Amino acid sequence: EWDPSKDKYITVKYDATTAVAAKALNKEALQAEVGLPVDRKIPLVAFIGRLEEQKGPDVMAAAIPELMEEDV
Repeated sequence: EWDPSKDKYITVKYDATTAVAAKALNKEALQAEVGLPVDRKIPLVAFIGRLEEQKGPDVMAAAIPELMEEDV
């Protein structure tokens, strides 16, 4: 069973009592690791799934232009 308090791939481990604070810190760590601006106010969007029609990557791709128009 997956446990975020022990996952070796998570920069800041967390449990139910520390999840909110850890979320922001993990987001910042990911932004830095992939060369994005480190900013808690910038939304970070991800697609987790197989790139198959059944999983809807086309919906995500279609939304990108609209998301890019947002002032974020």
